[in-house]
Amino acid sequence: MKHILITAVTFVSLMSFVFPASAQGLCGERVDIIDTLKTRYQEAPISMGLAGNGGVVEVFASQKGSWTIVVTQPTGVTCVVSAGESWENLKGMVPGEQGV
Repeated sequence: MKHILITAVTFVSLMSFVFPASAQGLCGERVDIIDTLKTRYQEAPISMGLAGNGGVVEVFASQKGSWTIVVTQPTGVTCVVSAGESWENLKGMVPGEQGV
């Protein structure tokens, strides 16, 4: 789990440099963003972690494979940093699970 979390946090950190202007348009109240992910995309939280800047990084995914990564800043503002399709949970890739 920690390996995946570190990968997600690194990805989010890099995305903030790549898409700063577009990320600003995808921000809002956490409850509104999560409600949209649930109702429109049937996405639910599957992992989360704390970023170095104090933000909370969350990955949401649906059983159909859509996924979204959001970051909630210490100020309370939540931003979508990336989204896509074909999400897969890799069994045995998390330290402590069978096979690792």
